[in-house]
Amino acid sequence: MKTAVVVGANGFLGSALVNELIAKDFEVTAVYHSATDKINPKAQLLTNESMLKSGTQPDFIFYLSGNYANPHTKLLEINDTLYHYSLTFPNAKMIYISSTNVYGNPNGVVTENSPYHNPGLYAQSKLAGEFIVKSMKQYAIIRLAYIYGPGITNSSFIPAIIASAKSNNKITLFGQGEREQDYIYIDDAVALCLACALAKENQTYLGATGISVSNKTVSEEIQKWIPCSIEFTGEETGQSFYFNPQQTFAALNWKPQITISEGIKKMLT
Repeated sequence: MKTAVVVGANGFLGSALVNELIAKDFEVTAVYHSATDKINPKAQLLTNESMLKSGTQPDFIFYLSGNYANPHTKLLEINDTLYHYSLTFPNAKMIYISSTNVYGNPNGVVTENSPYHNPGLYAQSKLAGEFIVKSMKQYAIIRLAYIYGPGITNSSFIPAIIASAKSNNKITLFGQGEREQDYIYIDDAVALCLACALAKENQTYLGATGISVSNKTVSEEIQKWIPCSIEFTGEETGQSFYFNPQQTFAALNWKPQITISEGIKKMLT
């Protein structure tokens, strides 16, 4: 039986990944920071400190710790812990969850090899994490775009407008809702993590669908399931993002399966 460690197991992606690994007969250790309420009870629960002292040598480590809201000190702590994992488990394959934020404010369509344009603090911490991971014998780096699906609890765009539709029967968008983003459904993100774990090469992958949709389109999909109006105000100042993950698709023989329409339906029905 293959053994897998999921660091950040109580998060949105982490908890879903633990479930899928268990379903595929992995022996799973779920590493948590504070809460454990979303973690499958079939997983072994450990803190980072306990895992690093465990003396075990897992086959795979999925490192999903941290988010864009973390302060500088927390991001430093996360990368320090990652460094200790890289030293303690040199023979494990590290699957590191990075972010498309590393590209900063790109011009045009982003590929796996696109340059960085003024990445922010969180993105810089992800690039530092990638640097650490590349010291290992076996690794996969996944730069994920916007993940969504049932159970998402952060304050990002999709859960925010769903909450507004439910509580106010209204979604308010800036400009004409023209800003576009690439959204990857949680099940597809989990499948990508597993595909990267099983790939033979050490590579950096782009976790996106290659299809960007507007804020207005997302709102209209929500409107199909929640009676609400869509209103517009002010000017849209946010940047649109476009990705071309064909290199990732070819390397893994994998593609996302869930469209934005299907994904929103799964969230709301």
